[in-house]
Amino acid sequence: MIRSATLTLRTLGQARESARHATRSIPLALMRAMNEHAFFPYRYARLTKMLSPFLSDVHSVLDVGASCGRLARRLMNANHCNIVGIDVCVQPHALIPVRHYDGHTFPFADGAFDCVMMVDMLHHTENIEPMIGEARRVSRRYILVKDHYWETEFDRFRLRATDYSGNAPYGVPLPYNFLRMDEWTNLFQRCRLRVVDQTSKKLHPLDPCKHLIVKLQVD
Repeated sequence: MIRSATLTLRTLGQARESARHATRSIPLALMRAMNEHAFFPYRYARLTKMLSPFLSDVHSVLDVGASCGRLARRLMNANHCNIVGIDVCVQPHALIPVRHYDGHTFPFADGAFDCVMMVDMLHHTENIEPMIGEARRVSRRYILVKDHYWETEFDRFRLRATDYSGNAPYGVPLPYNFLRMDEWTNLFQRCRLRVVDQTSKKLHPLDPCKHLIVKLQVD
């Protein structure tokens, strides 16, 4: 009788834990569905239009944090350049060649590419400056950075919220390592990179986030 009661309590406990897990999973599933069917298609189309002018004079590009290669494929079609990617988690059925790397060292020789592209990935790492250093090593001409910046704590809160909704459903690490504009400027100077072109645009009129796009020359 005691054993039966113990098993019943254990079963109830497991059921409650399963229910809690399912409840937590529902918002993430909804976020993922909204991302895949609404936000991501618009984002890729908009980023293709925003980034294409910065790649008009390059032929070989390394996309760091390429994911499934959807953005890179669009940029290849728009600019007639060749893009290969690296990522810490290589997804099946990627639309471009993607190689695995350890999150620190890019698996390519010095000066292997005309340009290294880093789109919304630097804030996902805690070692931004070494990553820029690796990009500088394997690029012979340019580094293209697309990321965010913040001015107020409310800006920072909105960046964290949008970063969570866009990445939490996929298990992407979220260190929220967002920089202020002066921090970006100082970083590029320390890495001995010269700004060739720079802009700050929104993805859409109601976009709550501040975006930075900067093309840097490797001297």
